[in-house]
Amino acid sequence: MESGRGAAWLWDRIRDQDGVFAVEQAKEAGYSRTMIAARVARGEWVRVTSGVLRSAKHADTPRSRIRAAMLSVGPGATLVGGSAAFWWRMTDVAPAEVQIAVTPPAQPRPRAGVRIVRRAVAPEDRVVVHGVAVTKKAVTVLTAVAALGLVAGAHLMDRVLLAGTVGLDALRGAHLRSSGRRGAGVCAVLLHLAGGGARSEAERVAHRVLADAGIVGWVADLDVLLPGYGRAVLDLAFREDRVLVEIDGWAYHRDLRAFLRDSARQNALVLQGWVVIRTNWFELTGSPGTFRANVAGALAERRRSGL
Repeated sequence: MESGRGAAWLWDRIRDQDGVFAVEQAKEAGYSRTMIAARVARGEWVRVTSGVLRSAKHADTPRSRIRAAMLSVGPGATLVGGSAAFWWRMTDVAPAEVQIAVTPPAQPRPRAGVRIVRRAVAPEDRVVVHGVAVTKKAVTVLTAVAALGLVAGAHLMDRVLLAGTVGLDALRGAHLRSSGRRGAGVCAVLLHLAGGGARSEAERVAHRVLADAGIVGWVADLDVLLPGYGRAVLDLAFREDRVLVEIDGWAYHRDLRAFLRDSARQNALVLQGWVVIRTNWFELTGSPGTFRANVAGALAERRRSGL
């Protein structure tokens, strides 16, 4: 390339690649080793990792670090796990290490801030997004939640399903293709919960938490008639104290119609003198002590006031 055209071509790459570029790209644009070294010495370009530079005009960001790691490992690499979820904008927080899969027998040298996974990614599970090869959405979600674990993984799966980023059927299909892989058991549990099992599981956990704490006197699925509303089935009710626990599963199963219906129902309950405590699967599995304290506090206040 001519020097002027070469420089313009390289700056286009830098712009499109979050400020980073491969040394080989600079050479392709017509820059010699001596010219590259001179720009690095002047502070115009910064060495990021093996074979990769960053323009000093561009900030060091999670996206630039991911891009640099991918350029460094090479064209056969695939972004996976939490790093892929960040690239897809499923989460706002990038993992501390960039997670990259390479197909055996490839064995890249270790790199600071990069975790190499020696695993083949099937062509049907791989796509290029903004110039980076990354696992497709469904595979990305499953790989990420398997690494995150049950509660944190459930938060991610619930969020992407609610946003419509990926569908439940696509997740199930990807899971069937990857059964037997590490973390598949966690994924199976989360898919069951996502399919509607979260609410029933939340109810079981709520009952167990109260029983373990010695909190008694409640009735499950109490059928009542509310003036101005009609028949309602109360999830978990302390009838004498008029304290009610409403139990939700995941946000994925709640739509605007359900929200409006529950609001009208809760208003009718409050007008009849009920104290309503709302909880959900995430609180019950991640912070059961908070739920237990809320119920015990409401009961204590009711009994102290004589209501």
